[in-house]
Amino acid sequence: MSASAANERAPHPHYEIVEECGHGGMGVVYKALDKRLNRTVALKFLRDSGSDSAEMVKRFRREAESIAALNHPNIATLYEVGDWDGEPFLAMEFLPGGSLAARRRPGGVDAAELQRYAHQLGDGLHFAHTRGILHRDVKPANGMFSEHGTLKLVDFGLAKPSDSEDLTHSGASVGTLAYMAPELIRGEEATVRSDIYALGVTLYELAAGHSMFSAKNLMTLVDQVLKAPRVPLNSVRTDLPAPLADAINRAVSPNPEDRFASVSELLEQIGSPVDSVASTRSMTVPRHKPYASGRKKLYWSVGGLFLMAAALTLGYFRSHPGPRPAQVMVVLPFENLGGDPANQALCDGLQETVTGLLSMVATAHNLLVVPSSELRREHVRTIAEARRQFKADLALTGSAQKTADYLRLNLNLDDAASMGQRDTRMIPVKASETADLQDKLAEALGSLLGFGPLPRTSERPRGETTASSAAYSLYLLGVGEVETRRPDSAIGNLQKALHEDPHFALARAKLAEAYFWKSLLTSDPKWLALADAEVNRAAEAGAGREALMAQAMIEKATGHFQSAIRLFGKILENEPGNVEAYQLLAQTLASAGHPVEAETTLRKAIALRPGYWPLENALGNFYVDRGDFRNAEQEFTKAAALAPNSELIFSNLGALYFNMNRLPEAEANFKKSLSNGPSALAHANLCAIYFYQGNYEEAAAHALASTQMQPANPVNWGNLGDARWQIPAQKEAAREAFDHAVQLAGAQLAINPANVRLRKSYALYLAKLGRTREAITQIGMALKQVPGDRYVQFYAARVFAVAGETDRALAALSRCKSLGYSEDELDREPDLAALTKR
Repeated sequence: MSASAANERAPHPHYEIVEECGHGGMGVVYKALDKRLNRTVALKFLRDSGSDSAEMVKRFRREAESIAALNHPNIATLYEVGDWDGEPFLAMEFLPGGSLAARRRPGGVDAAELQRYAHQLGDGLHFAHTRGILHRDVKPANGMFSEHGTLKLVDFGLAKPSDSEDLTHSGASVGTLAYMAPELIRGEEATVRSDIYALGVTLYELAAGHSMFSAKNLMTLVDQVLKAPRVPLNSVRTDLPAPLADAINRAVSPNPEDRFASVSELLEQIGSPVDSVASTRSMTVPRHKPYASGRKKLYWSVGGLFLMAAALTLGYFRSHPGPRPAQVMVVLPFENLGGDPANQALCDGLQETVTGLLSMVATAHNLLVVPSSELRREHVRTIAEARRQFKADLALTGSAQKTADYLRLNLNLDDAASMGQRDTRMIPVKASETADLQDKLAEALGSLLGFGPLPRTSERPRGETTASSAAYSLYLLGVGEVETRRPDSAIGNLQKALHEDPHFALARAKLAEAYFWKSLLTSDPKWLALADAEVNRAAEAGAGREALMAQAMIEKATGHFQSAIRLFGKILENEPGNVEAYQLLAQTLASAGHPVEAETTLRKAIALRPGYWPLENALGNFYVDRGDFRNAEQEFTKAAALAPNSELIFSNLGALYFNMNRLPEAEANFKKSLSNGPSALAHANLCAIYFYQGNYEEAAAHALASTQMQPANPVNWGNLGDARWQIPAQKEAAREAFDHAVQLAGAQLAINPANVRLRKSYALYLAKLGRTREAITQIGMALKQVPGDRYVQFYAARVFAVAGETDRALAALSRCKSLGYSEDELDREPDLAALTKR
C-alpha cells in the first residue's frame, strides 16, 4: 500500500498517512501523524500474505503482545494496536535517525562506537530475554535510532515468548539467513544463545565493515554458516581491544554451548565506551550569567543568577564522612518518548523529583547525589559525561511516555564505570491516579538501589502531598518549568495546581520559586513580593525544606542578610552535608560584610566533600570578588585539575588571567574552555582577547560565532559591530551588527528598564550608528542609576568620545580611573585612543 493508496481508504479518525518508510517480509511501515497529540508515529500494517494470512495475522498480534510487554529505552515503544478498514495496524514510536545498517562503513566503526552500539542494542535484547521473549531476527536493519541518537531494537514480528507455541512449521527456520545461528538453519529450537549469535554477527559486521560471510548465493551462504570456520575478528581489525574482539568471536561460535549464556555476560566482556564521549557532546549554549556584560569586561561564568539556580534545586548534594568513600550518583535527564514537546516539562519535573527523593536518603546510605542544576550547567546528558565531569559511580536514567490515559515510566540503574545496566523498573500510572506517583517512585527507587522503601508521602510533613491527581500532574509540569527557567508557564501551571488543591503547600513553595525567578529576570519588585507571600503561606502549611530554602533565598535577595543567615543555618542543622547550603551561606556572609566567616564556611564545605570541584570554583569566585587574584588562581587551578573537561572552570581561569593582564594565559584557557564544549561565552571571551591584541579579523570571527549560537543576545551583536568597526572594509557590516544590537537591546530594555548594564551598551551602539542625541540620553540614564559604577563610567567615556563630546569624555575617563578601572584596559580601547594619548 503506497501512501496515496493508504489515504484513499476511509479516513481514520486519529491518523493521517504521510509516506511509506519501508517494508519487509511481513509488514509495511508508514510515517503518519497522530492528530490527537500532533505527533509523528510509525504505523505498521500487514502486507498481503496470500494463503498464510491467518498465520501472518497471528504473528502480527504476537508482535503487538511482545512489544507491549517490553517497556525499555532501547526497544521501540508501542503506542496502540488498532484497526483501519478491517486491517490491523500497530502505532509505534517513530525513529527518524536511520538504521544501524546505515552506520556500517569501510574499515569498520571505531571501538568506542562499537561498544556503544553493543550496549544499547544488547540492553534492549537482554531486557526482552528477562521477560521471556526471544527476538529471533536481530540484525543491523532492526536497530533504529531515535531523534536524539538512542539505538532501539525494532521489528518483533518473529519474536516468540518462551512459553508459547511456535508459529513456524516443524523443522522450519525463521529469521534472516546471514544472521541465523547454525542450529536454527538445522531446524532446532531458538534460544537465548541463538539471539546472542545474531547480535555477535551484527557487531562483527559493524567492526569489519563487511559481512561475516563472503557467499554470493543462497546455497553457498548456508554452507558457510554451517561449515566454514569463522575468520577471527582480531585478524580483520588488529586495532580493537582484545577483550572486545574475543567477546564477538565467542558470540559467533558455531556451537551454542561455546557462546555466552546471557547477553549481560557478553556486554560485560565487551567493555564500556569510556573514551567516546567527545562525539556525543551537544553544542548547548550555557545558561551562565556574565559577571559583567559587554566586550570590555570578560564574562565570569558564575554570577548571582547562576548561584541562585544552584540553590533552588530539590536535590541537595550530600556527604557522609564515614570510613568508606561515598558513591556519587547522578539522575540524568528523562527521555521524552514520542517527542511530544508538551511532555518535556514533565520529563524535567520527573528528573528533579527523583533527584529530591534520592537526596532525602542519601546520607543514610553513604550516597552523594549531584544536584540536577549542576548537570544542566555542565550540559551532562550521558552516563559517560557524568563519569568524566563528576566521577559518577551510579547513574539513574529514565524515560517517560504519556498518553491520554496512562503515564509509563522506565527507571534504569546503571554502573557509570562499566556502562552496564544493573537493574530496571517500569512504573505504569493511570492518569486518574497520578497522585500516587511519588509513592510509586519511592518504592521503585528503594527497590532498585536495595535500600528498602523510601519515605512515602504519608511519612513526609503535612502539605507535601495531595490527593488530587490533577494537582500533582500540574505540579510536576511546574517543577520542570521552574528548573528550566520558564517562570511564566511555571506560574500558570502551579496556580492551576493550587486551584485544584489549595492545601497543596509543596506546589505553593514551588510557585514562590517561580515568582522569585520572574523577579530576577524582570527586576520588577512585584514578583518578589508575590514570592514572599506565597513562601510564607507554604511554610505555615508545612511544605518543609523546600519552603525553608525558598524563604532563605528571598531574604538574601531582599538584603535581609541576618535572617537569611539564620535560615541557611537551620537548613544545615537538619542537613549537615548540604554543601549547596554552605555555598549560599558563604555568599550571604560575604554580602553582609563577614568575609572571614564566608571563607571559613566554604572551606568547611570543601572538607566535607573533598574533590567536589564546584566548591573549589565557588571559593575561587569568592577570592575574585575580594580582588585576591592570587588565591583565586590557586582555587581555579585546583578545580581545573579535578574537572579537566569543564567549560566553566577554564572560562573562569581565562577571565582571571585577563584581569591580571596575562593575555597569553587567558587566551589558552578560553581555547581550552571552547575545546571542552563550544559555547557563545567562550567565543565572546576570545573575541575580547583578540580585540585587545589588535587582531580584529579573528575577533570578528569569534563574535560572529557567538551571535550564531546566541542570536538573541544584543551584546554578542555589539561585540561583532565593535570588531568590524576597526576593519575599514567592514564599516557597513559593523553598522548592520550595531543596528541588530540596538533592536534587541531596545526590546529587552522595554521589558526590564532597570537593566543598567545593558543600557550602557545600548547607548554605545546608538552612538556608533550616529544617533548621538539618543545615545547621550541613554548613557545619562545609566549614570543616574549607578553613578559610582566604574564600568558605566567607562562606557560613558566611550559614548561621549564617539559622539565628539571631548570634555565630557575626559571627565568620565577621569572618574573611571578614580574608581579603579584598569589603566591597561583603558590604554587598549580604540574608542578612547585620542583621549588617552593626551
